[in-house]
Amino acid sequence: MMDINKIRGIKETYALLRKLSATGGPNISKNLLDRLMFNSEALPPLGKEYWWFLFFGLEGEKPVQLMLMIFRKYGKKMLFNSKEMMLKELGKNKFQGVTTGWLYDGEKFLDLGDTNAVTEIQDKKIISEIFGEKLIFSGDFPSYKLKIGEVVDLNLKKANYLREKDGQGSCLLPFGMGWMNIFLEAEGIIFGKKIKGTAHLQKVLAVTIFGPFNWGRIVFQDGSVARFFFIKTGKDSKIYFRKSLEFFDQKNKEIIKLNNPKIEISKKENQWLIEGEEDKSSFSPFAAARVGKEDEKSFKIVLEAYAKKQFIGRGGGSFVYNEYAVIPREFYLKTKERVITLADLGKGVGTFEDAYW
Repeated sequence: MMDINKIRGIKETYALLRKLSATGGPNISKNLLDRLMFNSEALPPLGKEYWWFLFFGLEGEKPVQLMLMIFRKYGKKMLFNSKEMMLKELGKNKFQGVTTGWLYDGEKFLDLGDTNAVTEIQDKKIISEIFGEKLIFSGDFPSYKLKIGEVVDLNLKKANYLREKDGQGSCLLPFGMGWMNIFLEAEGIIFGKKIKGTAHLQKVLAVTIFGPFNWGRIVFQDGSVARFFFIKTGKDSKIYFRKSLEFFDQKNKEIIKLNNPKIEISKKENQWLIEGEEDKSSFSPFAAARVGKEDEKSFKIVLEAYAKKQFIGRGGGSFVYNEYAVIPREFYLKTKERVITLADLGKGVGTFEDAYW
């Protein structure tokens, strides 16, 4: 029988998802960001949560990129990359789950392994283990510090991006999903190399099955950012039922969104092509009548992968999660006012994800 404290905890989990749904977006409060980052939640069946930390430099042909993830889910154990992982709740804000990660140091790829680590969350501090080293992430929005033994020492602080934070959520009992993003400047040491670049911190809380998706975020030299998120119906499906495509134009201080775009994603060797065109049929009849062909937005980006890491989970829900370090080889965005290309933005670097069952 489930104890009363567990029931209360699950009620709080759903309340948190409803709060994210109601108060998310770029206006998400500092208090809610800190509440999400420095807490683990009670998980009902299908429940899962993860902390995802991504850092990359902005220099070199193949910039340094570091990814770390702390993951837990409902259940007693799972297979993660063919390794049995025990899943335990060890008290409030203490659990056994998975820590994993990888590094591209500018020249070569290093797998940081999969650790069945005990993670403990204290006041504004997460303590875990990876690569045989102690992992400590601490601070509060917008300043944090990440330290992994003597091999990683990063200071994170407020950056000059058009969007520094956001949160989203949805809740339709018994399902729900919510997440937050924080975008910062990163400076410090990664495996002996000095880095000055960007950081992306994410916390996800979900009560649902794993679903196939494509996600990407690219940062350009002028500070502009392109990001997209498409949920699809299967591994090779061309049907997308959630489509978000945004460009944060740093020079003109403008956020450009494509409304319900028609999406085409294809892969050839180590390059991904993502194309989007605003779907006029999704407009209201009044708006569609006012929008001419010259007003419609279109988007194209070619991403070349220079590193890849695959994560495979089995047990209580299966997933295959491919993560790529990428650089844009082509970029094109057309709006009514202008056309933006790589010549305007400078070189870029980012991450592309392809996930499926």
